[in-house]
Amino acid sequence: MECRHVPGFTLSVVKGGDVWARGFGRADISAGVPVDNSTLFAIGSVTKSFTMVLLGILLTEKKLDWTAKVMEILGPEYGFVDEYRTRESTLKDLLSHRTGLDGHEFGVISGYPETVSREELSKNLKFLPEKKAFRDGFIYNNYMYMLLGHVAEKLGGETWENLITSRVLTPIGMSSSKLLKQPSDVFIYGVAQPYILRDGQFANGTRSIYTIRPMEPSGAILSNGVDMAKYIRFIINMGKTDKGEQLLDTELLKQAFIGIISDTSDNYRTNFFLTQPTFPAFEIPLGYGHAFTEAFYNGNRRVDHSGGVFSYITLLWIFPDQHIGIFASTNGPAVNALQMKALTTTFYHVSDILLGYKPWINVTNACTFPGPWRNDTVTEFGAGEISRELRNAKEYTGFYGNNVLSGIHVESDDKSNTSLKFTMGLLNGYLQSTTDHDRFMMEIMSPAEFYAPFMDKNNVTMKFHVTFLRYNNECTLLQLHFNMPLNFTKQGYITSTRGQAVNNGQGLTTSINCVISVLAYSFANNP
Repeated sequence: MECRHVPGFTLSVVKGGDVWARGFGRADISAGVPVDNSTLFAIGSVTKSFTMVLLGILLTEKKLDWTAKVMEILGPEYGFVDEYRTRESTLKDLLSHRTGLDGHEFGVISGYPETVSREELSKNLKFLPEKKAFRDGFIYNNYMYMLLGHVAEKLGGETWENLITSRVLTPIGMSSSKLLKQPSDVFIYGVAQPYILRDGQFANGTRSIYTIRPMEPSGAILSNGVDMAKYIRFIINMGKTDKGEQLLDTELLKQAFIGIISDTSDNYRTNFFLTQPTFPAFEIPLGYGHAFTEAFYNGNRRVDHSGGVFSYITLLWIFPDQHIGIFASTNGPAVNALQMKALTTTFYHVSDILLGYKPWINVTNACTFPGPWRNDTVTEFGAGEISRELRNAKEYTGFYGNNVLSGIHVESDDKSNTSLKFTMGLLNGYLQSTTDHDRFMMEIMSPAEFYAPFMDKNNVTMKFHVTFLRYNNECTLLQLHFNMPLNFTKQGYITSTRGQAVNNGQGLTTSINCVISVLAYSFANNP
């Protein structure tokens, strides 16, 4: 923990009917509160499997299966970017991230106004663009799990929050687990406080960012080691609770474990899995199923998922054939690479013990992993571009809106004649001018939980390209560039069928050509 700068760590291990759970480090550093078995952590995307289980329960009652058509449940007010995808998409397609729709994460990070409901955002998913052909590849998409939560609401006749509590958490016996509805749910006694690493010291996390409303079905559960051990047993026992109650059809859960779509990129296999002869152990990824990734570790079938909510990083591994499961979560330092290495090295060591192997991870190489076997390269972003003086900053200022994301408000920077200021939901920072007319570099200054993962070893932050597009010499569109451009239309304009923004004189903010990406593109062209 110390070498990875992890303040608090909860770990639970299940083998058959035996459970071992323990907390390490601090839940609250200033108050000296230790992590124990009852300490709650935000488990992030591990929540997705709970949403899958809830759907399985409702499908069992309705005598349906994973091939049920999504829009036949939701109705004609919902849809995707094209008629074929709208008509043919099944629950299985959404669960396995194979819709081909762009799964931009910026919305989760920047947040949404309180007025945006799950129903409204679900209906607006028709504006998500195609990134791959339907069922032709894996694109991780939190919005699809929000939509699956809304499907559960339609099938169950209640909110996802009520259903996940009454139909999943309570029957399994997870009495301590809660839902992250607002920031105050994290900053209370009994919950591990989130921390960031600043100048080598732990600092309190940013309070305002701890809400993912209205996307709770994709990652809003708070749980602890004891409750997650119960969940592991429930999964291992194929949907049967400790009291012997079968909550869903066993066949539905079996199908959830089967990887049906995979990320075939060399980067994915090399950076996220052990390969031989590089490492003394090996992993073979098979693919993503329904809220679980299927893989083999040293020949043993494993289903797993990770989760992240800013400072909280979580990992869940289950070996269903051996009735083994491991859960762990951390509350800092908001640097995914450090926390995930702390988790994976722990999981490799514990898995080897439970599976009867001699552990290859020890107290020495746990702090150097993936070294000495592989040395990860560190991306250097380098010096920024040369700025130019803005002769007329006001021509860029205004509100730029989008159908799926929070809008961007651009204003003049009174302290600089080479930059603009921006806010986007919870995010704020600067747009630094460049020598290219109408092109800027976006630098996010807060919250720290967002920019910290995008810093190199010299504390240089990754920047994002922003381009202002004009119509009749007026700035009408703001394009935020990742590996695809994301269009924000200036208030008072609508996007024409030619992709140009024209004045409508009514203050409407619409963006038909909304395109978004997950992967940030740095100013140095380093993906």
